[in-house]
Amino acid sequence: MSLLHLPSELLLMIIEELDSEKDILSFLLTSRRIYAIQQGGPLYNHNIRFSGSSALRWYSARGHKSAVEALLQKGANIECKSEDGCTALAYAARMEHDDVLMLLFEKGSDQKFKGTEYDQEQLLIAAEVGYSGFVNLLLERGTDLECKDYNNNTPLGIAACKGHENVARLLLEKGADMESKDSYGVTPLKAAARAGHESMVKLLLEKGSNIESREFGSWTPLTVAVFSEYEGIVKLLLNNGSNIESEDDLGWTPLAYAAMQGNEQVIKLLLYNGAALERSSCTFERVTQMRCLLN
Repeated sequence: MSLLHLPSELLLMIIEELDSEKDILSFLLTSRRIYAIQQGGPLYNHNIRFSGSSALRWYSARGHKSAVEALLQKGANIECKSEDGCTALAYAARMEHDDVLMLLFEKGSDQKFKGTEYDQEQLLIAAEVGYSGFVNLLLERGTDLECKDYNNNTPLGIAACKGHENVARLLLEKGADMESKDSYGVTPLKAAARAGHESMVKLLLEKGSNIESREFGSWTPLTVAVFSEYEGIVKLLLNNGSNIESEDDLGWTPLAYAAMQGNEQVIKLLLYNGAALERSSCTFERVTQMRCLLN
């Protein structure tokens, strides 16, 4: 008797005895009848049992809602994570697959977290990947826009660090605290300056962020930008009135850090804006070099 003429029940038994997803898929693709008989069942079941529901992440990242729904119906773990810690929902959010995202979100909120904690976790993820649509949805559900991750980063702090202006604008419109600090005392403005996101720095300054906020060690956003050698941000902060002579806990000014880094363009910028050599905590050689730059 030909394989294709075997009863459906026997074909399913054969499929379930195969060892790998590759073998199962190869068998399913031998004919339309066999593929129709299983309707993804054995393949999905094998993935759930032996591959940690990895198919859920794969289909979520590609926007295949029907496959995601089928996997969930068969018991796929909605919280399964990749090696880098990403869930299926995170993949759907990053690729902006709205229908898959909503399906996963609703299924997830009905399970482990029952609302508040789950919503906050997803808001932090959405801020990180720059998905303003999902951020707005979560805020409309009443999610706390000042929720924090393990390092006390708020959604605004995360969006500022990643340079997601669309998300930052939305959070600011909703009243997000611009002066919130993470575990190291870093504000959203300072996070943006450190990461080199000039337009984000401009946005936060326009909204009134404290230009002289200090983290542990007393670095201001200007010191951070100087140390990170972002000339454009240094210029932007100076144009907005940042204190060019601010000192940290070591007594070092922005000019001292510019000298240490040896960035001539930043040094020139600070000097032309009036930075005092005598307060720069620099060696005689460095001071001499900087004086030469002025000539």
